[in-house]
Amino acid sequence: MNSDELIKIGSSHTILDASFHPDREKAETILARRAEELAKSVDSSVDTEENLEILEFLLSGERYAIAMEYVREVALLRVITLLPAMPPFILGIISLRGSVISLVDMRSILGLPPKGLTDYNRVIVLESSEMTFGVLADAIIMTRTIKLNAINRPPPTVSGIGAAYLIGVLPGPLMVIDAKAMLNDPRMVIGND
Repeated sequence: MNSDELIKIGSSHTILDASFHPDREKAETILARRAEELAKSVDSSVDTEENLEILEFLLSGERYAIAMEYVREVALLRVITLLPAMPPFILGIISLRGSVISLVDMRSILGLPPKGLTDYNRVIVLESSEMTFGVLADAIIMTRTIKLNAINRPPPTVSGIGAAYLIGVLPGPLMVIDAKAMLNDPRMVIGND
C-alpha cells in the first residue's frame, strides 16, 4: 500500500496510511492560519452587561447571596461568646485568627424563624474600610457570577431593617443581600445611638 491509499475502518471511517506525513511547509501554513484565528480580537458584540460575583449560602432553608467583593473569608463556626444586653440580631462575638468580631444573625434581621446551631454552620466575614463582622450561614453553596440586570426588586413582604439590606431576587428564588448597606449602616455598631 502506498501513501496515497486509504485504509477503511468500518463502513464510514477512514484514516491515512501511517506512512503519510504532510510536508513541513504545508504544516507551517496550517499552524500560522490557526494562530491568526486564535489571535483575532474578541467580537465587539460580546455581552458587556455588568456582572456581580456572589457567594451563595443557605439560611433557614432559603437561598441567599452576597457580593464577593465584601467577603473577606468564610470560616467554620466554633465557639460563640454571648454578651448581655445585645440587640436580637447580634448572636455574640467570636474569636477568629486572633481578632474578636461580632456575629450577626440575618434570620433575626429578615424575620426568619430561629434555628439551632449545627456543625455545618459557617461564618461569612464581611469587611469594608469602616467595619468588619461575621454573618451566620447554615451552609455555603457556591460562588458564581450573575448579571446585575437579572435581579428583580425585593418582594413587598420584606419590611423593616431587612428591606434595607436586600438588593433583590433572582429566579430560584435567590435573595441578594446588600453587604455594602450592612457595612455602612450605623445600626450595626453596638452602642451607637
